[in-house]
Amino acid sequence: MGRWGHHPLDNDTAADFSGDLDAAPESSRIEMLRAALSSVARSGGAYIDGGRAEVAIAAAAIAASNLVGGEEFQSEVWGPECDMPRVPRDVVLLAAEVIDLLLNGDNDVKDDWSGDPGGAEWFAMMRRLHRVLAGGDSATPAGQLW
Repeated sequence: MGRWGHHPLDNDTAADFSGDLDAAPESSRIEMLRAALSSVARSGGAYIDGGRAEVAIAAAAIAASNLVGGEEFQSEVWGPECDMPRVPRDVVLLAAEVIDLLLNGDNDVKDDWSGDPGGAEWFAMMRRLHRVLAGGDSATPAGQLW
């Protein structure tokens, strides 16, 4: 896993996913986010490999892009350059569920960051991302934004 920071898009896998979004037709981009998130949400408690986790974290960050506080999780360098359609409520809520699962379940990315000197920053960033997706950084819960 090539990574250069603790933000959601600061790794090779996330950068590749951003490139895939750029190459995809606009009409497919929301389904790409949903598929990335669903692959982790459907894990049924099984151990989640690093690649799926990194793509899901990137998808969650992109889903947060238009939410209050979501700008923190974007990257002008490694994020998608394409225009993203409005992310529907169900995808945002799925993203919140996935981030919670990755923070509390068994997965490669969490294990890697647990032993890393920058791990505390990564865990704090993930908790902030979850709050944004769940509506915790807004006076209006995400479930009522739409």
